[in-house]
Amino acid sequence: MKKPKARARVGRPHRASVLSSASAVLLLVAAGQTTSTALPAGATTWQPPAASYAPSEPVHTTVVMDDGVKIAVEVVYPTDPTTGERASGTFPVLVTQSPYGTARSDPADNGTYFVQRGYIYVASAVRGTGESGGQVDWFGDRQGKDGANLVDWAARTLSGSNGKVGLEGCSYLGVNQWFTAAAVGKNSALKAIAPFCTDSDFYNDLTANGGIPTNFVAGIAQAEPRGPEDDPATDPQSVTIAQQATGGSRSYNDAYWQSLNVQKLMPGIVNNGIPALTEAGWKDLYPGGNLGAYLAAQNAYFHRPLTAPIAAGEPVTGRYQAIVGPWTHGEHVDEAVLQAIRLEWFDTWLKNAPTGMAATKAPLHLFENGANTWVDSAAWPLSSDARTYYLGSGSLTSAKPAGQGGDPLSWSAATAANTLTYTTAPLADAALLDGPADVTLYAKSTTTEAELTATLNIVAPDGTVTKQADGILLGSQRAVDTQESWYGANNALLKPSHPYTQASQHPVTPGQTTRYDISLLSNLTRIPAGYRIQLTVNSQPPADFHFPVAPTPQQRSNLAGGIYTIERSPQAASFVNLPLTAPSSAMPSRDDWGPSS
Repeated sequence: MKKPKARARVGRPHRASVLSSASAVLLLVAAGQTTSTALPAGATTWQPPAASYAPSEPVHTTVVMDDGVKIAVEVVYPTDPTTGERASGTFPVLVTQSPYGTARSDPADNGTYFVQRGYIYVASAVRGTGESGGQVDWFGDRQGKDGANLVDWAARTLSGSNGKVGLEGCSYLGVNQWFTAAAVGKNSALKAIAPFCTDSDFYNDLTANGGIPTNFVAGIAQAEPRGPEDDPATDPQSVTIAQQATGGSRSYNDAYWQSLNVQKLMPGIVNNGIPALTEAGWKDLYPGGNLGAYLAAQNAYFHRPLTAPIAAGEPVTGRYQAIVGPWTHGEHVDEAVLQAIRLEWFDTWLKNAPTGMAATKAPLHLFENGANTWVDSAAWPLSSDARTYYLGSGSLTSAKPAGQGGDPLSWSAATAANTLTYTTAPLADAALLDGPADVTLYAKSTTTEAELTATLNIVAPDGTVTKQADGILLGSQRAVDTQESWYGANNALLKPSHPYTQASQHPVTPGQTTRYDISLLSNLTRIPAGYRIQLTVNSQPPADFHFPVAPTPQQRSNLAGGIYTIERSPQAASFVNLPLTAPSSAMPSRDDWGPSS
């Protein structure tokens, strides 16, 4: 287990520092400003406090919700490590809400790490799971109200509580924090949340890809221990699963999914005054899934369009911070560095500790792949730079094709599809891949539907291929919302936004050249000089696609037997827009935000 490094406070707007030597002097450029990090006289130091308490045995009880449903909870108290008696005094409370029963999933059984450092820990079972009453649903307003009831109980009724509450947890236990924070109202006892291992927009991130449903919700449902009052055949969650499988309303980005879009909750969360620290990984279920939540929180705070990128120089607040590491889902969350970061966050807001963490001017903490270093930023993406490459005969070039050309793809449910590969010449200079990318394909199809998948790789001089991002698009959902899409320099499309609604659906016309804009996931990677950039195109997701899709019966029927031609001609020049900028745009962080692998 990695030991957390000391964090030195420098008495200025920046979070805790990790110094390799007492005389270290570094420079940090954040939001266009250069600031010295030399330690001034009288600087203070914050370090994770040592364990002062031992955890009690879990105390099981129930909390009655506003509609009469009883939610099962277990409470763990700080105790005197010598006598085993409950520690005297009052403590802030951390609450987690799990669909897997009241058993803890991170960072340790019964929240031991936090209890040892002066918190009461409450683990609750989401309604319809474990020993809790009611019927299970997939997040939403009802779970938010349950969370608000639990916060009120923890602050006003729970023995030993000092009236201040935080929310803690990873994955499902992280996401439902947003709904609670939106439901508590102003002047709540809820003082901070730390949604780890989270995404931002369920439909686009996890429950569908490119307009094609996935089996994500069904998979979670199989892992949930159902409560005594839940009927898996009729509960609200089962409605979602059935509709996605059969092509019902929830197989589209309908009003139901809009209500579960975390980004749309942010104005309420900000208005309620709830600070949030989020975490996700570049190799997560949805890579960089918390970036949308970070943008929405910052934009809501400053009354900007919710889903817009944040440009360098735009104001940000330390009340909303995000970490994206080089990790898979939930990886390292239960280890020392990320535990200590969460503790610092909760100590800042629930114990009024003088950590200085909230004063940062660079609240976005990103692992720069390839450089193997952490970057602090206010903006995302770091730059608006963009570079266009056109598809040639196996190549990616800056020049449009001069002659006619086309490459065939076929769709088959029974066999693996062929792969088209396009590669640049070796890069003359190093570059930084910084944000989401767009692949625009002009293609003909023999069927009224099309399925196109794109994967972005980098290729080392020795031939090693490393995946960077991928994306997929259902042809009938090709409509682009230009107001929600992102554009870089020279108006280059970098993040196409598709409505994915029933109203936006439009069949493909067989034999007609049609434009398809595929959104590739975000990444932050330094590409050395001499490396090549590679794009592969498939008619179906490859085995390493970030999350598999499950087309509805109607989609499969419309796709069956399709043969596509990817065009590369002056009139239909397929291309990829990449957010490539100079590596100097990313300045290293002074902080350790977690393991580097």
